[in-house]
Amino acid sequence: MFPMPGIQSRPKSAPPIVYYTLFPSPVGRIGIAATSGGICRVTFNVRGDSDFRNLLRREYGCRPVRRDRHFKSIASRLESYFSGQPVRFSAKIDLNEGTPFQQKVWGFLRSIPYGQTRSYRSVARGIGHPNSFRAVGGACGNNPIGILIPCHRVINATGGLGGFTGGLRVKRRLLRLEKLNR
Repeated sequence: MFPMPGIQSRPKSAPPIVYYTLFPSPVGRIGIAATSGGICRVTFNVRGDSDFRNLLRREYGCRPVRRDRHFKSIASRLESYFSGQPVRFSAKIDLNEGTPFQQKVWGFLRSIPYGQTRSYRSVARGIGHPNSFRAVGGACGNNPIGILIPCHRVINATGGLGGFTGGLRVKRRLLRLEKLNR
């Protein structure tokens, strides 16, 4: 369903139809949602179906529809990822949120190779805003598509983890998984 890589933006007019699934993972249940334009949300620590549906209603103003079969390809890639195989996620992404700065950060994050990390400062330099490392942290914190846009690969210049919307336990496990299997 999501054959083309890249980030798509859709007009903000009518609410999209949002399909979703829940994916059991070693770091907890992950909610994945997509429009016809591509994946629009990957959320960690989802308690259950109704919680994720409610989040999607609030975010997109729509009635989400569960369609597990639409997510077979991304579920297979996530299974490979969590089993320790280096995976490059090339699913089409429908990202209709974020400021131009955040979109620039998120685009840069997709270029960080599996098993490697970058500091907030090096990301800021990489996007041409060398003094905006705190804003880079804010953009990472607002990333709606974790793992596919790998904000977990961004750490402090001193090697500390920094923050992570999915929780530091999840960030630590994702980084450890990638380092072990590089």
